[in-house]
Amino acid sequence: MDTITTARRLAEPIGELGARFMLDPATFTRSTELGLPASMASYVQGRIGVMGELDTATVIDNKLFFDEGLVARYWEEPCDLSKSEAGVAYASICAERGAAYLEGFSDAPRLAELLERVADSADDSKAALFAGWRDAARPDDDHGRAYLLIATIRELRGCRHMWATRAAGADPLGMVLANGGEQTAKLHGYEDRYLDHTATDADEVAAIEATTDEANAADFSCLTDNERAELVALVEAAFDHAAER
Repeated sequence: MDTITTARRLAEPIGELGARFMLDPATFTRSTELGLPASMASYVQGRIGVMGELDTATVIDNKLFFDEGLVARYWEEPCDLSKSEAGVAYASICAERGAAYLEGFSDAPRLAELLERVADSADDSKAALFAGWRDAARPDDDHGRAYLLIATIRELRGCRHMWATRAAGADPLGMVLANGGEQTAKLHGYEDRYLDHTATDADEVAAIEATTDEANAADFSCLTDNERAELVALVEAAFDHAAER
């Protein structure tokens, strides 16, 4: 399997499975147990905290498709943990929840091995958020490690997408409306401002997605054709396995 096909085939299953823990009620419960805020601030401080002690402007820069005011408010919300500690806690929760989703998935060791090679070979020069997740402590447990790496590779494509969006000069809210509609705009903190906003043109969205695919394809060049085909099959199998849990 070539690299561009790999990137396209993996976008949806890795995108959906890697995001699952962020929306899991158990994640919010565990977050508060570990000292993160009892609000969506746990998501912002945890997900971005893997990058370290950042200023708010840098955090906003790494949450391109969210309302800037929302991101700033959640990042600056009081917390018993430092931002780095929040990142460590959140990554550990990711591995914990992932181990539960993938429990019984016999191919977890091989999945983790292939994803690890991709993560450790990828160029992080324009992917700071990915780099933070790549450097998070990986558990010895095969299932937790495989899932943490799925989430990490999800962040890698996300960084490629942010770069492609900026390179095209596209409006972030317009992209949100084009890809997720008004409900997603609300969830991303835009409140009623989306009402007078135009969704990005479908052709422009398609072009940005194509650029994202091309940039992400290079990340899989460290694998052989056969290994890429194997990785796609393993991710799809993991996605199906987790869906039943």
